[in-house]
Amino acid sequence: MRFVLRCALLALGTQLLVYYATRLIPTPPAHILTTRLDDAIRVSPIWVTVYFLVFIDWLACAIAILFERRSHARWFTAAYVIGMLISGVIFVVYPCTMQRPEIPGSDPFSLMMRLLYRIDTPTNLFPSLHVMITYFCWRGSMGCEKLPKWFSTLQFGILICVCLSILFVKQHVFVDIPAAIVVGELALQLAKLLPEKSEE
Repeated sequence: MRFVLRCALLALGTQLLVYYATRLIPTPPAHILTTRLDDAIRVSPIWVTVYFLVFIDWLACAIAILFERRSHARWFTAAYVIGMLISGVIFVVYPCTMQRPEIPGSDPFSLMMRLLYRIDTPTNLFPSLHVMITYFCWRGSMGCEKLPKWFSTLQFGILICVCLSILFVKQHVFVDIPAAIVVGELALQLAKLLPEKSEE
């Protein structure tokens, strides 16, 4: 249990550090990477449910992966930390922003959208941490021997839904998605290069 707790705290601590600390560092003028594809996608407030509910999936996935064999949990944790650190550097060196639409409705989904816009400013967009974390969940679940085979398939479906949700709620632009996957996969491969420890 101590091992799992250490991994969880390291991953979460790195994520919080990157998410909040990078916002305090002076950066160059932000870039806008909006394309015609992004302009063509209409906002759909109902997708904000996916944006918020995926936090539950991250927690469930992290627990499952960290309670796998230690070598797999170490690899996952190392990749998570590396991915966050790479993203943090990009956030500082190449900051991006976007224009978000007005959400005038009074339905629950529109209210959730306005809440999202209040608590999460249009910064730290490229790459999308939402996509990268979900990508880690999918790739990490693929190597779990204790999980049923359908679990990784479910995670892939969730990854697709998250990619769609960040576009439909206008929280990211399209290029943030492939950037997240590239950084995530790079981190997974770099983590494999770290020296292995014997199972305890």
